[in-house]
Amino acid sequence: MAQENPCYHCGLPIPDEVDVALSFQEVTYHFCCPGCKGAFHWIQSAGLNAYYQRRTDVQGCRPEEVEASRLAAYDGAVFQERHVRTVGTLRETSLLLQGIHCAACIWLNEAVMLSLPGVVEARVNFATQRAMVRWDPTQTRLSTILLAILQVGYRAEPYDPERAEGLHRQRNRDLLLRLGVAGFGAGNLMLMAVALYAGYFQGMDIHFQQFFHQCSAVVATPIFFYSGWPFFQGTWRSLRAGTLGMDLPIALGATATYGTSMVATLSGHGEVYFDSVILFLFILLTGRYLENAARRRAAGATERLLALAPRTATVWRAGVWSVLPIHEVVVGDRLLVKPGDKIPADGLLLTGVTAVDESMLTGESLPVTRQVGERVLGGTLNVEGGFEMQAERVGEAAAWARISHLVERAQAQRPPSQQLADRVAAGFVGVVLVLAVVTYLGWSLVAPEQALLNSVALLIITCPCALGMATPAAMVVATGQAARQGILLKSGAALETLSRVRHLVLDKTGTVTLGMVQLTTLYPAVGVSEAELLGQAAMAEHYSEHPIGRAIVRAATERGLHWSPPQQVRNQPGLGVTAETATGTVWVGRAGFIAQQLAAAPDEPPGRQPASWVVCAVPGRMLGWLALNDRVKADALAAVTTLQGMGLTVTLLSGDHRQTVAETARLLQIAAFHGEMMPEEKEAFVQRVQATAVGVAMVGDGINDAPALARADVALAMAGGADLSTEVADIVLLNGRMTTVAVAVALARQTMRVIRQNYGISLVYNLIAIPLAMAGYVHPLTAAVAMPISSLLVIGNALSLARFAERSTS
Repeated sequence: MAQENPCYHCGLPIPDEVDVALSFQEVTYHFCCPGCKGAFHWIQSAGLNAYYQRRTDVQGCRPEEVEASRLAAYDGAVFQERHVRTVGTLRETSLLLQGIHCAACIWLNEAVMLSLPGVVEARVNFATQRAMVRWDPTQTRLSTILLAILQVGYRAEPYDPERAEGLHRQRNRDLLLRLGVAGFGAGNLMLMAVALYAGYFQGMDIHFQQFFHQCSAVVATPIFFYSGWPFFQGTWRSLRAGTLGMDLPIALGATATYGTSMVATLSGHGEVYFDSVILFLFILLTGRYLENAARRRAAGATERLLALAPRTATVWRAGVWSVLPIHEVVVGDRLLVKPGDKIPADGLLLTGVTAVDESMLTGESLPVTRQVGERVLGGTLNVEGGFEMQAERVGEAAAWARISHLVERAQAQRPPSQQLADRVAAGFVGVVLVLAVVTYLGWSLVAPEQALLNSVALLIITCPCALGMATPAAMVVATGQAARQGILLKSGAALETLSRVRHLVLDKTGTVTLGMVQLTTLYPAVGVSEAELLGQAAMAEHYSEHPIGRAIVRAATERGLHWSPPQQVRNQPGLGVTAETATGTVWVGRAGFIAQQLAAAPDEPPGRQPASWVVCAVPGRMLGWLALNDRVKADALAAVTTLQGMGLTVTLLSGDHRQTVAETARLLQIAAFHGEMMPEEKEAFVQRVQATAVGVAMVGDGINDAPALARADVALAMAGGADLSTEVADIVLLNGRMTTVAVAVALARQTMRVIRQNYGISLVYNLIAIPLAMAGYVHPLTAAVAMPISSLLVIGNALSLARFAERSTS
């Protein structure tokens, strides 16, 4: 293994390994730097993260140099290729942050990253503890970002689902251990407190009293620092970065109580509260443990989506099938997929027939049959037969990776409803500290013995965490559940916007219809055969992705016609195509488009019925008419009825003939419809509706829908349609079902309802708790019990979205 980076201390390149030691879990490499004579000890994991490297022991280098050298491995080409995405001229990656436990941690880490030159975006998700960071590689490096995070007391590393699960278990073990120690100490201190309380009422010699105080101090001191360490560490991190973190009130309250008790013990005068301080640390740790578990559950759907990533693939290499790590698969590789295996890449089926479980990507509950020539998606599960396939999209380009990244970005982005809450929560701690001082001073004048307890109760009971989690918890659950239902959200604001929509505009072809247009009738002109008409039309539409063009090519193929691909094609969305072929120019499109080319209106077909009609022509003459029909989706009527029942006004738009659009609208019971609309006319229609409606959503799937989709307040695109439509869309419906539109609207409204409820819970809790604590009605122990309740209520309320999503699709 060669080391790319030079020694951080002396700058000289580090040579290849001179000694390799194998163990059960890892491979260890020993280096020697020729410049500083330092001994380098590198560990390379034998599992998934085999390219992660960290230097754990260096002689002759300062600690900060060791850390910087360790992080420099993330700037290496191997890591960058596998974990860093290129977005234009920028770089983007996902990081797993260790030590995140409150909203202040989020603000601090985002502020630190955004303060670095070249970092253009940094978003941290509270529920998943993942950070999405985007930077300019010409101004900064990934290792610089990681080092800046480390310097404020947090650790960041490339995100990996298995690593995240391991850290979650480790964090739980640590909390449980501190929780157990605090519980053990609290129990023993309570026994001594019982003796002291009995002595207060029945009398106790001063020497015995001091003895019990000293014993309590001896037991409480190590437990106080060990079990209280998470709160002290969080406070130190925030103060070092110049912010007031949410651990600060807890640390101040606990320290004040412990300090007062210690002074009383050493001086021999006053009351001690060792049992109280250890008991409320125990209760606070219990709340934090339960909160961690609830937050993990809230992020469960998203984690399952990320876990779709295949780990290995069976590849045909050098004349044999070899099992290789997934990152070694390249486009064009021949892959073998056995029953029960995850499909390692997007690609084309070469042999065999199988059933594929695509539920985690599309929400389709039943396995889908795939045959030779059809495409399969990476990350989905091969249920039945084995098959061979050719890889077309691998790694970050595969479907599961693209969807995971979009879901991650949607969760990281803050919708408008969260921005005000963030500003309020940011100043909340400062207000609480001021109120605590006021409480202490006020009670010092009235009842000095109550001053400390009441101010500590106020510090403990206040909880801005619920306010900080109100939106993130709901958005994480909503986006994860949406992904499971085949609804891919591209931004966090999309749900909020969709919840306000009151007018829904539907495209026809491929949206409310199957998009599997079939050629039903040919009307050739005089002197033209059906074969000539269909052959010329198929030649012009050879490269078309439009449903009508694909139907013409499919019909010509089924009839055994042969043609040469056109040399040049010019597509005019909503009108038709112009193809330059070996025999001349061919036009296929709407009657108006052909009339412009021929300078004369084409003759009408006999007995024209509701259908999609296109004309084929060559210079100087019309070759004939082609009639095509499309079937309405089986769930379209139910979906439209549901949407109308939700108070939405539904309008059907299409570039198809008015008769055809009218017939589709009649079948779907849609009163408002418009046919023969150009792309710019669809956009203008959406713009007119926006002037009168609260919010307008557009659902489409074609290139001709792109302008209207871009104009709408929120755009929904059917997957499988034109790439341009999915690029401009805010929401992509992966399963193509119309009922999914209704589910998306219902989920959006319920999500905003839950977010408003969460804000209400946080506001009501603090409006009640703060006055009671200041008035002396709350003991510190009661405050410790009440503090985590608001956060747990917010998370529990957010989890109700999972049950709502399941009910809405059942």
